[in-house]
Amino acid sequence: MLAALAALSIALVGAAPGPSAAKQASRPVQVGATVQAYARLNATHPAKLVIANKDTSIGYLAVPNANNPSGTTLAVQTNDRAGYTVRVQVAAASLSQFSSIEISGFGGKVVLPGTGGTINVPYTALNTTFTLTYRFVFAPKAKDGTFAWPLTFSVQPNP
Repeated sequence: MLAALAALSIALVGAAPGPSAAKQASRPVQVGATVQAYARLNATHPAKLVIANKDTSIGYLAVPNANNPSGTTLAVQTNDRAGYTVRVQVAAASLSQFSSIEISGFGGKVVLPGTGGTINVPYTALNTTFTLTYRFVFAPKAKDGTFAWPLTFSVQPNP
């Protein structure tokens, strides 16, 4: 039995694979991936807008001011090197209050109609924070009082 095992071992060693004469080939392969563009926004704004009688008398309200101590902080995150679009929407209850809204803090002053609008913002970094101030220009029949904050913001990558 020992002789049979030795013969089998020699046969297996003799059949062990050695260097192969098989052809080897290589070919370059290109792999691509598309990363979906995204834009995210976090807005921190006052809960209310206080419009005094003197504000409606002069025709506008600058924010921040004594009654409205802060504007809006927008934190935007995007990977879109083409920039993004910020949409400013005015609450339905405030649509008749303003003839225009001037927004500063995006690198200059932007003037939107009293109904809101869009602002195209160039890409500067993955994360960007804006501190916005306002000048609400009143419509002829604007009323003074305390109102819910009239503006909401959303963002989308540029097409």
